Amino acid sequence: MAMRVLAVVVGIVGLYFAIWHSGVPFNHFEVFGRGFGGQHTVHAIIGLALLVVAVWLWLRARKLTAATMAR
Repeated sequence: MAMRVLAVVVGIVGLYFAIWHSGVPFNHFEVFGRGFGGQHTVHAIIGLALLVVAVWLWLRARKLTAATMAR
């Protein structure tokens, strides 16, 4: 259960970084202005990586739960 909660938290943070620069309220441009230059790509890459980790954690938690129930 804890691993699934962690997967959800990591997924939310990943989505936040992945859509940080889009037209959502309180996005990067509205909060900090346009002075960050090339770091936009870095945030998007980190967001996508966190989403991949979240999916991996979710699938791992499901596999561990299935293995525990099989005993």
